[in-house]
Amino acid sequence: MSPKQQIEMILQELFSNPKSKMIPEVFASDYIAHTSKKDYVGLKIVSQWIQNLNRFLSDLKIVRLEFIYEAKDLVVWKRTILGKIKPSKKKNLPAGKLIKWDEMIISKFKGNQIVEEWITSEFLGTLLPKGKT
Repeated sequence: MSPKQQIEMILQELFSNPKSKMIPEVFASDYIAHTSKKDYVGLKIVSQWIQNLNRFLSDLKIVRLEFIYEAKDLVVWKRTILGKIKPSKKKNLPAGKLIKWDEMIISKFKGNQIVEEWITSEFLGTLLPKGKT
């Protein structure tokens, strides 16, 4: 399976089954995720990410997947995710509102596993009221 196919397969699995047992097959045990705020090490971040999205949003789906660059051990890609805000006690976000955001990812592979990723996301920016920063 090519790196691109691995990415497509695990995304389909995670979005249809947030508690997937396939994570260790696709991600190395010493997986590193680099974000703008922090670096995360280990497989736990993958399951936490999809479970947190499902806790906060319903009807989650990837509406666009674009592969920008692919080499033997490196894939640069972008995903567009759509979801509906779930009702919450905080009431500061409109329940039922559809939000859509982009994430840009660089995935580094070793063999058939993702060992490291660099991730940027527009998720929090989509939650801010328009015109305010």
